[in-house]
Amino acid sequence: MNRKNIVIYNIIILFNLYFFIAVCFSIVYIALTILKLGYIVDHYASAAHQNQLIDLISRSLYFSYITLFAVGYGDMTPLGLSKAVSMIQAFVGFILPYAILLKYLIYKPSFLKNHKK
Repeated sequence: MNRKNIVIYNIIILFNLYFFIAVCFSIVYIALTILKLGYIVDHYASAAHQNQLIDLISRSLYFSYITLFAVGYGDMTPLGLSKAVSMIQAFVGFILPYAILLKYLIYKPSFLKNHKK
């Protein structure tokens, strides 16, 4: 495997990892809302709009991605247990880039050492 293929492979793995984490957290937000243990309030949408199932799904996905990548914009607020979940997700979003960076800078895979060009 050449270096270009390794980089492309790692980008695909990284994309899938972030996608999986964001979707899993959005499922948790949806479950908390359905169980009435936590909510995500959109400050720019009406209450009638926020009661729709499609809005619950899209709001949870949006909030999950924004919390993972940017620790929020302030347009949505978690309430109840969603606050604790969003804190955990923000921590994961903050630590994950450093963990990936350390993996590839300090602990280089052995196949890279054997196939340098």
